[in-house]
Amino acid sequence: MGQLEQAIANAMQSQAEKVQVKTVCWGVAKEVTETTCTVERDEAPTLYGVLLNAIDDDLQSNVTVFPKEGSNVLVAIVENLKTEAVIVKCSEVEKVKIKIGEQTFIMDKEGFVFNGAKNKGLVKIVNMVDWMTKLYTDLQTLKTLLSAHPVAGNGSPLGLIFNPSIPAPNVPMFENKDIQQ
Repeated sequence: MGQLEQAIANAMQSQAEKVQVKTVCWGVAKEVTETTCTVERDEAPTLYGVLLNAIDDDLQSNVTVFPKEGSNVLVAIVENLKTEAVIVKCSEVEKVKIKIGEQTFIMDKEGFVFNGAKNKGLVKIVNMVDWMTKLYTDLQTLKTLLSAHPVAGNGSPLGLIFNPSIPAPNVPMFENKDIQQ
């Protein structure tokens, strides 16, 4: 490590040692947004703008736990500044969001969503294979009928009747909406 890098590391360490959690209190989460919430406390002032993550910059990688509104939360107050508070624990979770670079993952009671669900739901492989098996059977039936049926001459239509046993495919037949990608 070079001298400049060492000096920067020492300065960062010095600043980090100065910032301390002085108070941990509990309350009830209200008005939860994407980055903050309000914490109402018994016999103490309400805390506004409490961060869900210790750092509120636009980070490229982070995990955010969203407390359920009305759940109990523990709040760390940095340097006894009520404007510098962060949720450190909650009794009930509404959702969890993980972001690593361009990849995102959100988990809540509705299911799992990868990268904003731009590719819709994950394939239900059993449903898809069942449908494809029926299609294969229908194709084999059609092949047999065509190979055994005489061809009509003089431009007459083929007197063959074929009734497929499967419906036309559509996205909901195969989409698992609990896991979206």
